[in-house]
Amino acid sequence: MCPRFPHRDHCNDRQARLGRCRLLAFLFFLTGLFSWSGHAQPAKRNLAIDDLFAIQRVRDPQVSPDGTWVAYTVTGTNLEEEKSETAVWMIPAAGGEAIRMTAQGYSASRPRWSPDGKFLSFQAARDNGKSQVWTLNRQGGEAQQLTEVEQGINSYEWSPDGRRLVLVVRDPEPKDEPEGEEKKTEKKGDQKEKPKPWVIDRLQFKRDNVGYLDRRRNHLYVFDSGDRKVRQITSGDFDDSDPVWSPDGKLIAFVSNRTDNPDGNDNSDIWIVSADNSDQGKTLLQLTTNPGRDSQPAWSADGSSIAYVTVTRPEIIWYATRHLAVISSSGGQARILTAQLDRHVSDPQFGPDGSIHFLLEDSGETHLAAVAPDGSDLRRLVSGPLSVSSHALGSNSTIAALLSRPELPGEIFLLKQGRLEQLSRVNDELMGQLNLARVHNVQFPSRDGTQIEGFIFTPPDYNDKLTYPTLLRIHGGPVSQYELGFNFEAQLFAAHGYVVVLVNPRGSSGYGEEFSLGIYQSWGDKDFEDVMAGIDYAIEQGYADPQRLGVGGWSYGGIL
Repeated sequence: MCPRFPHRDHCNDRQARLGRCRLLAFLFFLTGLFSWSGHAQPAKRNLAIDDLFAIQRVRDPQVSPDGTWVAYTVTGTNLEEEKSETAVWMIPAAGGEAIRMTAQGYSASRPRWSPDGKFLSFQAARDNGKSQVWTLNRQGGEAQQLTEVEQGINSYEWSPDGRRLVLVVRDPEPKDEPEGEEKKTEKKGDQKEKPKPWVIDRLQFKRDNVGYLDRRRNHLYVFDSGDRKVRQITSGDFDDSDPVWSPDGKLIAFVSNRTDNPDGNDNSDIWIVSADNSDQGKTLLQLTTNPGRDSQPAWSADGSSIAYVTVTRPEIIWYATRHLAVISSSGGQARILTAQLDRHVSDPQFGPDGSIHFLLEDSGETHLAAVAPDGSDLRRLVSGPLSVSSHALGSNSTIAALLSRPELPGEIFLLKQGRLEQLSRVNDELMGQLNLARVHNVQFPSRDGTQIEGFIFTPPDYNDKLTYPTLLRIHGGPVSQYELGFNFEAQLFAAHGYVVVLVNPRGSSGYGEEFSLGIYQSWGDKDFEDVMAGIDYAIEQGYADPQRLGVGGWSYGGIL
């Protein structure tokens, strides 16, 4: 018995006090735990318009020759200063911390590895100068300027031995003619100089990103890192682009429209020029003669063939399917490898095993695929509800792919032994703060029974007992497609309480040539029925309030 309180049992009283202490301690622990959890994981919020500037854009993955590093660019936007800046980064292929390779204060693009892997080059216009090629030692140090082309360069590629670069350079601006005696006399009597007349002597005299009344052309030059001299290897009243070196470094394949009237047609062909050409491209081998557009050449490892993208039905203009083709590098008959596939392809590259890797657009997605040079053994290496925008191959079978998903802006992934592993995590911190819309991939019949695909975005706090104000957004083109990648605009509308309906109507790509041709010379007919069927479906399924509907689009989407 307890001496002070004989009516209480001493042991029971002590146990009670210990129990109360344990309870208080546990409550304090829980309070601290909740406090810590709240600090580590703040409440998520909906997407806001300023997040457009906070999302960083990853581009152009490049695998080092030994496969141990991946270089890429990251573009960020400073909203207060109203400007963007692009930097070159690299990250270990095995995973780890990314390293910024270029300094702040200027933009850098087109990272490329020297063939020995020692240097990482890039393109930049530093100190208010023209765009040039710069190189960085992978071990560190300041970037060194490699080229000094007066008018700057448009693009470049390393030769296989690392001693030369092929450059795409635009013709210099014509210098003013010296004034003659008659001109001087005229100005002496009348100090006001008379304006020069506008001379229009070509059909395409005004184009976006080219200039107004401009006859300057893009040609190929070779830069030698030994004597640092630049030699022009193509010329003429034509534009040359997409140069790629042959494996032995002796030849360069490129793309050009060298018809009698390049402004009057949409043709382009694959040409080959010697890298040591001394007559500025007067001696050329025309590899393809297809009247449609041939582009994006890629050499096989042994130099015997070239893969490229071709359009075989130019008469149906942009509705035509872009196929994968291969041709002997000495000329001959081309072989179409994807005729039965009936889907757009792009960016062919020969893999270490001899197969041709390429991007494949298919039904609201873009996959990374591969096919044997004879057209057999078609495989989808990266597929699913995603959009691959570019890829790079390493010599040791390392494959880097830049891909996006509905909840993920573009990031770099590595394909290892058939498994896809995320490598870059540029936007992880921001995306971890956001409640995003759910994206529903839907199919529905149009008025004539044609099956149509679309995507419905529902607000983060969506309640299936309610109907919502709904926006129909129509893509441009008309030959393009909505894809299962991150769509900021649709996410933003959904974050503000709207259901958003995206439809791939007839005319869209990704569903075959016949589907695209559904609106050929008939805009606003079948495609109108298709997008309206998408709205009908959203109403029938209980997503959309039929009394609160809106519509908008850009380019052709604005027309429709």
